[in-house]
Amino acid sequence: MKNLSGIVLLTILLLSCDNSVNSVTPEIGEPFKIKLGESVMFQQEDLNVRFDELLEDSRCPEGATCFWAGNGRIVIQLNELKTELNTYLDPQDTTLSGYRLELKDLKPYPSLNKKINKEDYTVELLLMKN
Repeated sequence: MKNLSGIVLLTILLLSCDNSVNSVTPEIGEPFKIKLGESVMFQQEDLNVRFDELLEDSRCPEGATCFWAGNGRIVIQLNELKTELNTYLDPQDTTLSGYRLELKDLKPYPSLNKKINKEDYTVELLLMKN
């Protein structure tokens, strides 16, 4: 019985492991996701992209009536260069070192009665050669 409970516990632990958004090697021209504070490496290009900081999330929460859509503003680092990107305002994309970087999405989306912890934020980006 102890062996069975050990196997069940091990299975639960393995299934509950965090599936990192960075488990797949990203490709140039394909959207990819990064959690706040994490990086992905484009090995074929020797590029490191990091979701460095969340500066603002004033997007209109689901369930609310707002006068404007609001904005999410983040800092992305491409190797040693940093840039700010926005969900609603400009810029939503930028060019750095011969690459175009576009912010596709910022999640989770705010909800009226739900607090979002910073570590829960994930961005979807697209990196393309210029």
